[in-house]
Amino acid sequence: MKKTLLLSVSAAILFAGGFKIPEQSLSGMALSAANVANAHGADSAYYNPANMAFNNEKKDFFELTSTFIHLNKFKFKNDNGEVYYSRKEDFVVPQFHFASHDINGWRLGFSITYPGGLSKRWDDTIPEAGAKEFTLKTIEFNPVIAKKINNNFSVAFGIRFVKSEATANILGLKNNGDGTYTPLYSEYLNGDSIDRGWNVALSYQNDERDLKIAATYRSKVKLTLSGDASGFYNKYLITKNVSDGGKVIAFNTPGKVSVPLPATLNLAIAKIFGKTTVEFVFDRTYWSKYKKLDFDFKDVYVNALFGNPVPKKWKDVNAYRIGVTHECTQKLTAMVAYAYDKTPVPDSTIDFSLPENDKHIVSGGIKYKYDDRLTFGLSALYTKPKKRNAKIYDKISKNYISGEFSQGGAYLFSFGINYAY
Repeated sequence: MKKTLLLSVSAAILFAGGFKIPEQSLSGMALSAANVANAHGADSAYYNPANMAFNNEKKDFFELTSTFIHLNKFKFKNDNGEVYYSRKEDFVVPQFHFASHDINGWRLGFSITYPGGLSKRWDDTIPEAGAKEFTLKTIEFNPVIAKKINNNFSVAFGIRFVKSEATANILGLKNNGDGTYTPLYSEYLNGDSIDRGWNVALSYQNDERDLKIAATYRSKVKLTLSGDASGFYNKYLITKNVSDGGKVIAFNTPGKVSVPLPATLNLAIAKIFGKTTVEFVFDRTYWSKYKKLDFDFKDVYVNALFGNPVPKKWKDVNAYRIGVTHECTQKLTAMVAYAYDKTPVPDSTIDFSLPENDKHIVSGGIKYKYDDRLTFGLSALYTKPKKRNAKIYDKISKNYISGEFSQGGAYLFSFGINYAY
């Protein structure tokens, strides 16, 4: 296990604002995650496990989906006219969902998903000095159980097991004033952890099944990463003695850090009008628990250099999602959606590791019912962040630089297969 710092990343994964990935199924992608009150079939185990109780009593439901994620370059143009670009990033992640038939009044289910992630790499000198690379991957296994209270109400409970893997590469450079830079320190960290949380859900459906209301809550998960940090530092950073300016100290030391993966609340309502279903979802993510990033290194000198708490001061944020599902024919279903997602990152702590802003999201997809058992489909999503003015601390000049983040955003494409028997 090698790791420690990666968590500047960790925060980014997380959900809402950050690099949250709420789209975890074929329908979830097509509907921009406006798939809570009307979730049914296998992916109800993830989006609203209480709805498993309203699935067909005699059938088991399976879904296997593969999602391609493309992250565009971020552009930062400072007030002096200099322009920096992050790298483009591409990923492919699978998701799996299962919801069981009725078992003595209970339903069982589980999901394997990738609920969040971040990869941000810069090659220009100024941004790479603080964020050469931050990469975070998470995978979640979420078993759930549901019970129908009566014909209209159901409840569910689940346990979240979240495995995190991360990499961080941090450079410290000194500007020599002649266009060259002297390395002051370098950190390389990578590692993983497994942590737990829980989730609950409540669903209501009227007797006609054309009005559905739901509430779901996913608890905070405290990501606890520990391992080793390796690299070097210029001895001058410790002694402040000019004669030590050319001396380099290599290090490899244990360290640890914890970061909250925030709790999320979804309130949803869906209404069916003939062959068309409209759903609205209010999504609240409790990011205010992420107050600071605080590393603890065993080596006292490394801890003195890199262990000072970094303020984050993130804020609770809302996302608003609306999705429309229309049964075009008995076999073909079309879906479209729009969402507006607020960023949790305040102006005071924005940096190159997560140049995040409020964003607009549009999505759509189709499903084709081959027979009573097999359904397959395609979906796509585009997220476009708004431009954002930012003042960022330059670790080389020790001054703040002002400029504007633009471009960025992401394209996601999914192919999914649903099977019921």
